[in-house]
Formats: sequence, structure tokens, C-alpha cells
Amino acid sequence: MKCLLLKIFCFGQLASLCAAKHIADGIEGIKGHIPRQREISRYMQHQVQANNFTSNEALQSIRAQRAEDVRKGFQHAWRAYKKYAFGADEINPLTLEPLTTRNGWGATLVDALDTIHIMGLHDEFEEAAEKVRQIDFEKNDGAPSKVFETNIRYIGGLISAFELSGNRMFLKQATSLADIMLEAFDTSTGIPWQMWNVQTGTGSSEAGPPTLNNLAEVGSYQLEFFRLSQLTHDPSYHKAAQRVFDVLLDNNEPHKGTPYSVPGLYPVFLDIKTGKFISGKPNLGGGSDSFYEYLIKTWALSGFRLQRNLDLWLESLRSIKKYILSRGSDQRLYMAVGNDEGLDSISDTFTCFFPGTLALASRLLNDNETLGIAHDLLMTSYNTFSCMPTHIGPENFGFLPEGDSDSELPESQRAEIKKYGFYLDHPYYLMRPEVIESIFYFYRITGDERYADWIWQIWQGIKDNCAVDGGYAGLRDVRIGRRGGLIGKQESFVFSETFKYMYLAFATPDVISLDDYIFSTEGHPFKRSTSFNGTF
Repeated sequence: MKCLLLKIFCFGQLASLCAAKHIADGIEGIKGHIPRQREISRYMQHQVQANNFTSNEALQSIRAQRAEDVRKGFQHAWRAYKKYAFGADEINPLTLEPLTTRNGWGATLVDALDTIHIMGLHDEFEEAAEKVRQIDFEKNDGAPSKVFETNIRYIGGLISAFELSGNRMFLKQATSLADIMLEAFDTSTGIPWQMWNVQTGTGSSEAGPPTLNNLAEVGSYQLEFFRLSQLTHDPSYHKAAQRVFDVLLDNNEPHKGTPYSVPGLYPVFLDIKTGKFISGKPNLGGGSDSFYEYLIKTWALSGFRLQRNLDLWLESLRSIKKYILSRGSDQRLYMAVGNDEGLDSISDTFTCFFPGTLALASRLLNDNETLGIAHDLLMTSYNTFSCMPTHIGPENFGFLPEGDSDSELPESQRAEIKKYGFYLDHPYYLMRPEVIESIFYFYRITGDERYADWIWQIWQGIKDNCAVDGGYAGLRDVRIGRRGGLIGKQESFVFSETFKYMYLAFATPDVISLDDYIFSTEGHPFKRSTSFNGTF
């Protein structure tokens, strides 16, 4: 009943917005433009994937062998999870202990489903499906759910598993959980709580003031909720996700000297009670990343009909090019933290998703200039991996902007900049996928085999340095590998993203083609062929 009332509430609230500046469903652009069919048809003609993949039989054989090697690596980790922690959120790969980190619903189980299916592991998929069937999302470990993570790992994983397999049980489970999480949007503004307690029906933040949230965690529901509305013919999910943009746009205008000073470059932190930005310099890293990613991807998934998404993406991209991208002393192009008041020359591995997303956008929009920028950013991202003896890059890194003096930097940072072009701020590695993801996009978009070779080198580094009996552990220091110590952490994204992108770099290009699928921020592929005419 509560979910039904909330859906009625959403319809009532959103109906009142129809005459407002920003139509709730996002079809009308920020300047009132509604795309015409001829525009949509033009975008549909743009091909994303290359058509010049190798036909050399010897090279194809090598690629098939590499795909099988990655597949076996995945199976190694999956067997350990199944033996020691099946149905748990994670397994500690060092101690083999099952861990409850995402409410005990089985984050690894659900997040891995589509990878298992794509790899053709039929028995493992059926066994996992039966386990998923038994999940009761009304019950959990009692801890609040992080709504964003629940969406991208669980709801996204279930939707993708349904689309790939046709098993409606997955869609039923996705809908059941989405209805629970939809309650977190029942706030005075419609912007969701960061944390939601399923047992008590109360919201909170993860840390800090109770109504605090961040850009990524309020703006990364569009893709999953749009597709769920399509599959269920229930617009309440899509409307809830889009209403976040109504509120942010209506309650924030860029003004110099305020946290929000540049159009399209949004501060990291906001208050869900007022819908206003509070603090946090704009960046493309953790806390912001998937907000920008979903602008362009949801537009593509909608069949190019959600004009507001495209308008916001283009506005953000103009400002990113001007204020976020910066040449380093090594002449490489970096993604920093900044706005019109200055730039902080620090970055993290989360930003390394952006070259791939930017390359995708360049193909969707037939924009070769942007593809060139994306390539420069990819070279920088890959350099953080390729120049390490482990072939694995750090969590955080910094750089010296071109023309700046290094006199105020510690000697250790100056030495690393001289050696690598950057310095390691946090030298550990947690099996994160972002660099691999962007390289995968460039391989599929260009057909250039060197990108697949880069991924192969990274995979060799992971096997040599991270493989343990329980799967794959993190590294404490990518400069020295195993002898620097391992970290007993193997998050579910290792199964949903890291292994998926490595495998797809060696599988035949027609497997999950970029012309047929859009990947979520958690690496879950959604079909682009599902038609959308503006209604559900």
C-alpha cells in the first residue's frame, strides 16, 4: 500500500510540473526543444562499433585463447565464492569469510549474473538464478541500504539478467526491490535519501548532516529506472529519477563566487531538503562520476528522445573541457578538480571511466574532435597502469600542471613526477575496472588491436599480483606488488565490471555490441533495441 501511495504521490507532484520550466519526463530540452523524428533518425544512423576488426585467423585464435583465459580466471573467483560465501554479499579472498556489506541480499550473486550469462556458463547461471529467486528484499541485515549502490548493483543486475535470459523472475525481483527503494524518494523535494532503512522506513546520510547527499548518488537512477518503466509500463520509476533534475535545475543557478559557479559543472554535495548545492569542487571522480555518465547514456537508451539529457551533457562537456581538463608537465591531458576559481591537480581512478564514455558520446554524436580528446585522456589513464612494474595503477594520483613549479612538492612526489609523469597519492589497487572499461570502449570503437593488448597486459598483472585461493585480492602498493601486502577485499564489481570488460575485449565483437547495448555504470548491458515513443 505504501508503494502504491508513493506512486500516486509521484504522479500528483509531477503533474503539477507539466507547466513548469522543466517537463518532468525529460523529453523537452532545457530551452524547450523537443526532438523531431528526422533528428532522431539521423542519430540512429551513427555507428558506434568499428567494422574493421581483424580477419586474420591466427590473431582470431589468439583472441579466443585470451577470452578463455579470462573466463577461467572468472571461474576461479566464482568457485571460491560459491564454496565459501554463496548468497553472501562478498567473500574475503584472503580469509575465505563471507561478508555482509550490501544488506545481505547477495551483492556478488546478483552483480555477477549477466557476466555469467555472457560467458556461457549455463550451469552456474541456473544455479545462481535459483538462489536469486529465494531473496526476500523485505528482509535484510538491519543496516540502512545505500540507495545508489542498491540501484546500480542489484536493480541494474536483475534488469540485465532478465534482458539477456528472458527469465521474468529477474524482472519481478527488480521491480520488488525498486518499489522498496522508491520510498527513499518520498522527500519534500523528491531527491532521494542517501541511506534508506528498509525495516524502519527512515532515511539518513552515510556521514554528516542527515539530509546530505552527493551528485552521483542522486543523479544515477535514470538508466535503470527508465528501462524498468519500459519493461513494466509503469512510468513512476522514470518520473522519480527525472524529478531529481527538475528540482536541481529549478533550485540552482550558476553564480560566480558560489559553490555552483559554472554552468554544467555541479558541486559534489547537496541538501536533499532544499535541493541546493552546498560544497565540493566539481570533478569527474567519486561522488560525481556517474551523474555525467548517465546524461549521455540515458539519452542513447531512450532512442535519442530525452532531449534534456543531451542538452545537459553538452553543457557539462563544454565546461569540462574548459575547467576540468589540464595538461601536465609531462604534456599528458589530465582530469582534475576545479571550476572558474582554480584547479586542484589531483585525480582518482574513478575519473578513468570518462575516456570511454566520452568516446561513446563522440560516436553517438559523430564528433571526431571529442574522440581525439577522449584518446588523450585514455593515454593518461593507461599510463598510470603501464608504467608500474605490476601493470596495475593506483587508486589516486596527482600531477604537476604545465608551467607550474614543483618547488613546494615533497621530494618523493617530485621524483615520481620525473619518473612517471605523475605521483601516487594512494598507491593501492582494489581491482577497480575504470581503466579497463575505457580501453575496452576504444577497442570496440576503433578496432585497433593494441587496445586489446593493453588489457591483456593488465590481466597478466592481475594474475601475477592479485590471484589468491579466494579469488583476487587488492594490492597495498602497485609499485611493488605482492611483497607490499594484499588487501582482503573483492567487491561485487570485480565480477560485474572488471571481468566482463576484460572478457569482452577478447570475445568476438558481436558479443554485446556497442551498437546493440548501453552499459550501466556497474557494467550491466541494457538493450538499445527496446523502442520508446515518449510514453510507457
